[in-house]
Amino acid sequence: MKLNQITKIGILSFFFFTKCTVGPDYQKIVTDRPEFFKETKSGNWKTAEPKDDIFKGKWWEIYNDPYLNELEEQIETTNHNILASIAQMDQAQALLGQSKSNYFPTIGANSGITRQRQGSGYSQNPTETTNYSVNLNATWIPDLWGNIRRSVEANEAAFQASEAQVENIKLSVHASLAQYYFQLRTVDKNQVILNEIAECTKRQLEMIYRSKELGTANSIEVQKLESQYDLAKLNAEDNSILREQYEHAIAIILGKSPAEFSLEIKNTNIQIPILPMVLPSELLERRPDIAQAERLVAQANAQIGIAKAAYFPNLNLSSNVGYSSNDISNLFTLPTLIWSVGASLAETIFDAGSRKDKVEAAEANYRAVVNQYKQTVLQALQNVEDNLSAFNHLKSEELFQFNSMNKIESIYNLSNEQFEQGIINNIDLLTAKINLQNSKKSLNDLINKRVLNSVNLIASLGGGWKQFFMK
Repeated sequence: MKLNQITKIGILSFFFFTKCTVGPDYQKIVTDRPEFFKETKSGNWKTAEPKDDIFKGKWWEIYNDPYLNELEEQIETTNHNILASIAQMDQAQALLGQSKSNYFPTIGANSGITRQRQGSGYSQNPTETTNYSVNLNATWIPDLWGNIRRSVEANEAAFQASEAQVENIKLSVHASLAQYYFQLRTVDKNQVILNEIAECTKRQLEMIYRSKELGTANSIEVQKLESQYDLAKLNAEDNSILREQYEHAIAIILGKSPAEFSLEIKNTNIQIPILPMVLPSELLERRPDIAQAERLVAQANAQIGIAKAAYFPNLNLSSNVGYSSNDISNLFTLPTLIWSVGASLAETIFDAGSRKDKVEAAEANYRAVVNQYKQTVLQALQNVEDNLSAFNHLKSEELFQFNSMNKIESIYNLSNEQFEQGIINNIDLLTAKINLQNSKKSLNDLINKRVLNSVNLIASLGGGWKQFFMK
C-alpha cells in the first residue's frame, strides 16, 4: 500500500472515529434545597449552583481592625497548609496537561553506528562492514472511543476540585486566624477586669485583717475573703495562660514558631458586623467545599467513560523514516532513504469479567460521590442555619447582659453614695465594685461569642457578603 493511501486512511480515521465518546455525559446534580433559610425569616431565595469563583473580597476588613488586617494579609504566603494545597493544585494542573498530551503523536529520533564482521562459516572471505543510520519515528493512538477525552474531563474536574480545595483551606485558615485574634483581644480586655477584681479582693482582705485585730470580724469572715482572693488570683493566672496559648496559635497559623512571634497587649473594642435583612442564596453557592464536591462528581462521571472505553479496540498508527548506509559520506542521499508505516488493532478477547467489574466499580463510585455531594450540601445548609440561629439568640443575650450590667452599675453608684454617707463600709462598696467587674467580664465574653459566631457565619456562607453589609 502506498504511503499517501495509508496517510489518508489515518486522517479519515481521526475525523471519523474521534467523534465517538463512550460513557455518560456529565449532568449537574439537582439537589433539594429550601427557597430560604429558616432562621432568616425571609423567602427571598433562588435555585443555586456553585459559584465559588466569585471574588469575595477581604471579608475580615469589615471588623475595622488594622492589626487583624495586617495579620490576615500575611497568611496566604506563609501558612503551610495553604502552600501545601497550592502545590497539590499545581500537581493536578500538571496531570491535566499530561492527559491532554495524549491527543498528539509521540515523535522520537535515534541514530547509530553498527560495526559488523561476517564469519568464515558464511563466506570464504570474511568481511567487516560499518553501518550508519539516522531515523525519525512516530506513534499515535487515535482517541477512537473518547478514552482520552474522558481522561481529560476527569483530570480537568480533579484540577478544578483542587482549586476549590485551595479556596476552602484559605477560607478556613483566614477564619481561624480571625477567631484566635478576637479571642486573644477578649482575653486582653478580661485581664484588666480580673486584675481589678483581684486588687479589690486584696483590699477587702487587708480591711478584714484590721477588723479582726479590732475584734469586729471573726476567722470565718477572714478565711472566706482569703479564699475569694486566692480564687481571684487563680482566675487572673488562667486568663494569662489563655492569652499565651492564643498567641502561640496565631504564630503557628502564620507559619512561625511561637518563639519568634508576639502580639502586644491591647484593649480593643471589637466591632460586630450588622447582619443584612436578606441573604441571597448565591452566598451558599460560593462555598468552596460544595464546589469541590460537585467537581468530584464530574470526575467520577468521566471515569465511567474511561472504564467503558476498555471494551473497544485500540488502533495504533506508527511510522518510521530515515537513512541507512555503510558510507557516511552519502548517508543523507535519496538512495539511502528508508521508511515504513503501519497500523495495528489490539482488542482484549477474554479478561474473566475484569472490564465489566471496572465499569461497575466506576458506576458505584459515581453513586457514592453523588451522595457525598448531596450530604455536603445538607451539612452546609445546617451549618448556615446553626450560625444564623446563634447569631439571632446571641444578639438578644448581649442585650440582656447589657441591661443587667447597667442595673449592677446603678447598684454600685448607689453603694458609693451610701458609703459616702456612712451607711455601708468600704468592704461592701468593694463587693459592689467586684460584682460590676464580673458583669463587665460576662458582657465581654458574650461579645466574644457573638464575634466568633459572626466569623463562623461568614465562613459558612463561603466568605462573606461584602456588598450587602450595612455599617
